Amino acid sequence: MKIPAEVKYQINNMVSRLSKVKARTTELVSLYVPDGFNINDVKNQLSDELSLSSNIKSKQTRKAVLSAIEKIINELKRYQKTPKNGLIIFCGDIEQNPGKQDTEIFVLDNLPLPVSLRLYRTEQTFVLEPLRQMVNPKNVYGLISIDKNDAAIAVLHGSSTKILSKLSSCIPGKFRAGGQSAARFSRVRDNLTKAWYEEVSLKTNAVLGQVEDLKGIIVGGPSQTKESFLREKKLSPELKKKVIAVIDTGYAGADGIKELLNKSQEVIAGEDVIIEKKLITEFFRRLAKDEKVTYGLEKIINAVKLGAVEKILITDNLPPETIEKLMDLAKQYKTEVKIVSTDTEEGEQLKLMGGTGAFLRYDIGQV
Repeated sequence: MKIPAEVKYQINNMVSRLSKVKARTTELVSLYVPDGFNINDVKNQLSDELSLSSNIKSKQTRKAVLSAIEKIINELKRYQKTPKNGLIIFCGDIEQNPGKQDTEIFVLDNLPLPVSLRLYRTEQTFVLEPLRQMVNPKNVYGLISIDKNDAAIAVLHGSSTKILSKLSSCIPGKFRAGGQSAARFSRVRDNLTKAWYEEVSLKTNAVLGQVEDLKGIIVGGPSQTKESFLREKKLSPELKKKVIAVIDTGYAGADGIKELLNKSQEVIAGEDVIIEKKLITEFFRRLAKDEKVTYGLEKIINAVKLGAVEKILITDNLPPETIEKLMDLAKQYKTEVKIVSTDTEEGEQLKLMGGTGAFLRYDIGQV
């Protein structure tokens, strides 16, 4: 199931805020209730926890935990049964101001996907990883771009590309130094090339071997370098099995990663980054031909109010209040919203135009 952009943004925004909270003691409460679980059993458990927590020795911790549990119990009184897809609640003193305790509660009861985890926990931090995994893409791809001079290793996660390592070789050019025989120079160059492939392989093992949910690896580079690299025995068998494509590129290293991503569209066609790149490319194609698109915050707001907007593109670098304003307006007029990453060249291009663009249902002229 595709999670609506506004829902994903709101949850990620909340997770980002809560992830910065660290309490002085184990007083922050996280509660996950699975889809279909008996809500009355949860209420009974919280009542038991309330009784047990009254025995906590530290006055400060006891007060904070009791306040959080009581607030959750009062919230649970609203429910006769567990909401569809389950329920997630975080509660505690968010500000952690020593002079003032202010217990806040965050409730997610209209989740886009079912909760499968049953969890109640009091810790110094909120348990956010299960929620984070629910809304963010789990598929991760490794990207390796290599020639005989440069190499870069990166990961693609959703629509975000991150370079994990950049390397440079010391392999000399094909012209030999004076005084060296052709055969001797060729042997030296071959040995340095072999050592270079080994260096890149070991670095790949170190950085990609630690990546969770690695779905596949795409290798790119000019000429036969990438194939020669893969024939070496130093890349771990586990990672070698994950190589799903080998693609010709004109560049290597960091620049090669960008080119490799552009040329991998058929391999990872269903991933967020490719969907976003195609959307923005189509937006600029239409813009060049003056075909039913507009850009700029005020123009888009006016067009939405006319009911003329089919889809809004928003870059993820915009201020949260701007993003929320557009999403709220789009919801009123049943307009689709797509939040796009600025990690791609296309996203960066849209960012330079103000970070907003819209596909129109019909031409609206100079609104």
